[in-house]
Amino acid sequence: RGGPFTVEGNAKLRDTPFGMVNYSLRVGAVLLGAASVSGFGMSPVSLSASTGLRAASAGQAARRAPALGLRMQWSPEERNRREEARAVREEKILRERQERQALLSGMDSDMQEQLKTSPVNMQQEQQDMVMPEGNFGDKATGLFGWANNNPSSKSAIYDTEFINSAAGGGNVGEMMVQMRGKGKDEYSKMLNIPGGLKDGKDLLMFYRQYGEIDPEGVPPLLFCHGVLDHSWSFRELMDKIHTQERKTCLAFDFPGCGYSAWPQPGMDYDWSEASVKNTLSTFLDTVGVPQVTLVVQGFIYAQYALLWGLENPGRVDKIVILNTPILPGTKLPFVLQQYQLPIVNAFVAQDAMRAERFLEGGSSYSMDFADADRYREPFLESMMPGLGIVDLMGKFKWDDVLQRTYEGLYTSSTPAMVAWGMDDKYLSPTDAQSCAEATGTTFRAVPGQAGFQVQMDYAESVYATVKDFIR
Repeated sequence: RGGPFTVEGNAKLRDTPFGMVNYSLRVGAVLLGAASVSGFGMSPVSLSASTGLRAASAGQAARRAPALGLRMQWSPEERNRREEARAVREEKILRERQERQALLSGMDSDMQEQLKTSPVNMQQEQQDMVMPEGNFGDKATGLFGWANNNPSSKSAIYDTEFINSAAGGGNVGEMMVQMRGKGKDEYSKMLNIPGGLKDGKDLLMFYRQYGEIDPEGVPPLLFCHGVLDHSWSFRELMDKIHTQERKTCLAFDFPGCGYSAWPQPGMDYDWSEASVKNTLSTFLDTVGVPQVTLVVQGFIYAQYALLWGLENPGRVDKIVILNTPILPGTKLPFVLQQYQLPIVNAFVAQDAMRAERFLEGGSSYSMDFADADRYREPFLESMMPGLGIVDLMGKFKWDDVLQRTYEGLYTSSTPAMVAWGMDDKYLSPTDAQSCAEATGTTFRAVPGQAGFQVQMDYAESVYATVKDFIR
């Protein structure tokens, strides 16, 4: 009910972060009525007096802009400085965007090459998800091409130092392209195990081979890993034995591990003791090896392999036990127990860093980045490796296997040696030595501060410890 009015004022800001700035402030408003202003404890007259500003008539208010305005004026020097900074920044953005684009284009090419070496039972799945047009680049038209082919991504500022780091840009897909297949080398081979799956189809197995196989010659060494591990951990030890002793060495990845196929639990593969042992026997039959010197290390898979060796003396001439549970009453680490707990096992199965943390936790040494990449790679690629472990652990009879292992060592005529890393955080050296003494098995401590993964901590010391026994 009162008339409109405006307030205006002039001021100068000096020595601000923005340089010399002159501004003029004009405010226009409409009084809703004397009662409205009085609600704030003042009247239009007192408001005008307290601010030192002038109330204008309705006509004056109409001639002035009824809005808040800010007019800024830079000095010539400040304007030039800002223009130079803007030009430098735009040049940096353009350069990093071009570097990023080149990296993404290379990734798409690598993806197509890697499809050629994917396990056969995964190729169709990957082909369905990856379109030939590509998922990266300015003109990406693949299933996920929109992630890069949009204005937001094209105008993004990229940190080239982070892109070139191990993370490969910070998302899982790009990280996988960077690490995929890097664990394969000139000693790597693939093999189809006839009827290895439940439906009678072939099971694709990955293995490492140092030296040539001679069915009539000296038995080669067969290295069997434990759960959350794969053949990667035996490379250095195999190389030393092959180089120094001229012996052929084999190490394969069990199903669901490393670069072997990752069957679907319950549908494609049964992670029972019988299936695991049968896979081991069929692998040797397929590569044409009648007898081996067996080397085991780790939990579950290695324990099954040790039982297999004790039960098949005709196929095993000697056994080397590296930090593997052998004494009844040994406790299963809680990290592995979690795969047996309902609800919990569904979460831990998808933990891509669980393998590296578990293996590193058994030693006094930190795992390097290359090794960590190898252990997380299968779990980042698929959910099947984790679900396979849940199936494996659910069917594993811990106390029964330990008891049968102890009895087998006691009654077996196959020569055996226990070579132990004495700094193992999971398995007691005292228990291992007691079991060896009770069963008449040779016991040797591996020199150095070697832990659970003794072959990774001190491969040369392991070789020095077992070389006389395996000759």
